[in-house]
Amino acid sequence: MISDAGTILIDVTRDAAMQLRALDAVDLALLTHAHRDASGGLPVLDRWLRAPLPIYASHDTVRALRSRHPRLSRVALHAASSQRTFAWRDWRITSLAVPHARDCTTVAWRLESPEFSIVYASDVARLTRGLRELAVRCDLLVLDGAMWQRTIFTHLEIQATAPIVATWPVRRVLFTQLGRSTPDHGVLDAWLHAFDPRFGAAYDGLVCTFGPRPARRMRERALHRVVA
Repeated sequence: MISDAGTILIDVTRDAAMQLRALDAVDLALLTHAHRDASGGLPVLDRWLRAPLPIYASHDTVRALRSRHPRLSRVALHAASSQRTFAWRDWRITSLAVPHARDCTTVAWRLESPEFSIVYASDVARLTRGLRELAVRCDLLVLDGAMWQRTIFTHLEIQATAPIVATWPVRRVLFTQLGRSTPDHGVLDAWLHAFDPRFGAAYDGLVCTFGPRPARRMRERALHRVVA
């Protein structure tokens, strides 16, 4: 996510080497959980950095990553408690623990600036009241869309999720984390848009522009086609 305040990276995936080629700098990073689809690129990021980088995650994720990567030299991990908000430059950032997998703590993030707000919830096993409240009046909700006509205990199924999220007061919804069971992107995107004009399917390299000036851009470059 790129704004006048700086560049924020949400999750550092195993594709970090490719993603970082598109960026001049990263000023802040947020992690959803400790699985390698969300944090597997930390060693690559650490070598790429020219200065220390603050990275926020849940307490459990911070402990797991410090144990897994004890020699990171520029990555500075900070623990963020669920339902707590902290300020970073002109952003207010809130984390919320969400159900996902039993072996880790997973969080959704709400990032809010004077120009726009985004909620990023890429790995979610089921919708909760807390997630709905976190998303209220956001400009963009990026939501787990891993499954289609199949269920798995760690991710949402799109057709069951869509009617519920259609009642949420959000400006736009992009389903991400698209797995092998989902239709081709064009078919899925058309189905989502027909269901609710605010809905769409994310894809690698998608650029969303928000705010009063063209310089306000939110780039998503870590949107996966395969469920980890």
